Order: sequence, then structure tokens, then C-alpha cells
Amino acid sequence: MKSDVQFYSEGALVKAHLYIPAGAGPHPVVVLAHGFAGVKEMLLPAYAEYFAQNGIAALTFDYRGFGESEGIPGRLVPHEQITDIRNAITYVASLDTIDSNRIALWGTSYGGANAIMAASKDKRVKALTVQLTFGSGERVIMGDKSDEEKAKLRDSIDRIWTKAVTSNKQMMLGVNRLLADDQSKAFYNQFVEKFDALKIKMPFLTMKETMEHCPEDYLEEVNAPILITVAGNDLVNPPSESHRLFELANDPKSLLEIEGATHYEVYSGDHFNTAAAAQLKWFKKYL
Repeated sequence: MKSDVQFYSEGALVKAHLYIPAGAGPHPVVVLAHGFAGVKEMLLPAYAEYFAQNGIAALTFDYRGFGESEGIPGRLVPHEQITDIRNAITYVASLDTIDSNRIALWGTSYGGANAIMAASKDKRVKALTVQLTFGSGERVIMGDKSDEEKAKLRDSIDRIWTKAVTSNKQMMLGVNRLLADDQSKAFYNQFVEKFDALKIKMPFLTMKETMEHCPEDYLEEVNAPILITVAGNDLVNPPSESHRLFELANDPKSLLEIEGATHYEVYSGDHFNTAAAAQLKWFKKYL
């Protein structure tokens, strides 16, 4: 059963969907953290429904500034989104239908990076799965850029950052202008008319925030068992990022590599079935 719920994160109202399994509770629960500019109605419902159908409650939510939640539209600051995740955990832990001692965290793409950092701080997380994510935002953004291209991007960030500080003026760009890879551009073009939330503008300085986002530096502090899911043909967050995370993660840990899958093919079809089944098994084992 899915219901509309809400909670507050640093004074902002956050809108969410709660999926409760059939049968008597209290139930274990997994909090799902979305990726870059994502909203709860997009991509996540299949996972939430799957977990709920198999006995684990699930919560999906819109970060502040995105979807139906309050906040500055399009503002993406990792530490604020991590706070939203932790407040989502506090919310579900308060519910009579939820077993507050059996809380898991699931994060995809940008949300996977956020989930790692949330779990490093929040010991209420008893099991963690992340998929299609990264260890270093700077590594992902700089990628195969030449030294000249890297210097040009850094210069642009410095100039726009200075202008924001000295004149309170932000350069705002459509989500599609911040997407660098072909897989993300194709996904955006496919879903932008279905989800108006994708039509928002975001600060150019989101690039700066992302480059400074380095969850691999926090893995040492993550004690929850972690399952890392990799898409073999991921052009958004290369498989090497997940391999790096796996190397650094504490035991118990596991790596699931889905050969042939792109970044956006793990949300439906056979690739979804493979990922969701492995993640459910992980949660059942550790919750």
C-alpha cells in the first residue's frame, strides 16, 4: 500500500511516498535516495514496490528544492541532501508500522554518493546498497578532459562563484545543460515531457558542489554491510568508480556487476530484476 506522507527537514516540508507491505508490522524499512535532479515518481517506484511486495517497507521522497518539496528550486548541495536523508530516517523510525531497529538505506547515482556519506554519520543504518554511483565527483566530471578543458572549467567555476559571492547573482541553467554524457541526454529527452520537475533550472555552481563531493573519503566510517551495484556500460558514472568504492569499503561487502547495462537500464526489465533481487537478498540477510 502506497500513501502520501511528509516530514520536515531543517524547516522545509518534504513530500514523500511510503510503501507498506501487507500483513502485520512493525516492518523493516528501506529509505530510497534519488539521483541528480530526480523526483520520487521517477524510476524509484519499481524498486519501492518490489521491496514492499517482499516484506520490506520503503520510503521515497523529494529532496528540498525538487519535486513537491519546499526549498529553493534546483538548489543541489550534497550536505543538505544528506541531511534530508537522515531526516527521512528519523521520520520512518517514528512510525508505529516500522521497526526502528531494522532500517536500510538505498541510493542510486548521485543518491548513492549521498547515501554513503549519510551512512558514515548515521549508525541507525543497518544495511546499505548503492548503485551506479561514484567515489569522486571531480574524477567523474573531469573524466577525459584535456588539461586545457580542465583549466577552462575551473576558471569558469571560479568566476561564477566570485560573482555569486560579490553580487548575489547566480548563473542558472536547465538540467539538460548540466548533463555531459549521451546516456543522460537521451534519458532527459525521453522523460522531460512526462515529468515537469525536469524542466527546472539549477545553479551552474552545482558543478562546484559535485566536484567537491567525494564519498570515498568517508567509506572508512561506514560500518553497515554494503552492496555496490555496477552497470557494465555506464557512461554517467564509470564502473571504475564503483570498483574503487568496493576496494575501500569495509567488510561485509559485495559487488554486483550487471554486464551490458547502461546507467538507465537498471530501472526496468531484466537488469532491474537482477539488481532488485540481489538488493532484496542483501536486506533480508542484514536487517
